[in-house]
Amino acid sequence: MIRGNSITALENVALWHERDISHSSAERMILPDASLGLDYMLSLMTGIIEDMVVYPDRMMQNLESTRGLVFSPELCCCWLNRGLTGRSL
Repeated sequence: MIRGNSITALENVALWHERDISHSSAERMILPDASLGLDYMLSLMTGIIEDMVVYPDRMMQNLESTRGLVFSPELCCCWLNRGLTGRSL
């Protein structure tokens, strides 16, 4: 919903300096809707983060068991920057 409202707001930019109220109805709708949507998303995320349980020892075990495989995207980017491709590896 917020993404859709942002598109409507961007279309309204062209009319900012005009004495045109054709988009005033859109402005009256997208600002409250986007505010309420963002408030809901933030409160939902706050609840998720507050209830999150982190086990540092288990995280370390997972990192050790994968031998750093979690960092493979960064390694692939490094190889690509040096001109290596998947077929040459």
